[in-house]
Amino acid sequence: MIKDALEFSEKIKTLPGIQSIILMDYTGWGELIKDSNVTLVIIYRKKDKQTVEKIDSQLPEKFHVTHLNIKELKTDSKFLDILSDGLILYGQPVTVEAEDIYLKAKMIISYDTSKLNQSERSRLNRALYGGISTYQKNGKRIIKQYPGLVEQIDAQKIGKAVLIVNRLNASKITQTLERYTATYKKIPIWDY
Repeated sequence: MIKDALEFSEKIKTLPGIQSIILMDYTGWGELIKDSNVTLVIIYRKKDKQTVEKIDSQLPEKFHVTHLNIKELKTDSKFLDILSDGLILYGQPVTVEAEDIYLKAKMIISYDTSKLNQSERSRLNRALYGGISTYQKNGKRIIKQYPGLVEQIDAQKIGKAVLIVNRLNASKITQTLERYTATYKKIPIWDY
């Protein structure tokens, strides 16, 4: 099936407006599903009725083709998810810019406290995540809860020793980690 799909894509790739040809019955294990029909997705810079008709008239019997242009991809994001599982036979991966999505600069920070002693580890944990203090005052037991840096700057704990934070506040986390001599890694990301 891959051979047939490659031969067909070689035959049609020079037709006007074609940007990419993607084989969709390709599984993550590197094998084609043998008993199914082959689905090709053809992405056009500009979809031309004559080109679409010419491709459909030359289409091998076991093939199914979906014709899309970039505008259709922008208006229906489900296509992008589907295409990410395909095998590109011709062209480049499809990239669509997000015009109406406001992306926020964030930082993933993972840290390691394995070289710290238990006391240092506890102090760092309280600095990051806060804690509870209890004491006696006028014969009454007072419980005071105080927030840590993670809560103060609205960071999120996404795993053991892994935080995600607004990039503007990342230095507050890294300075705290450095103060307690914890090692860390930073990964900049964009989020919406």
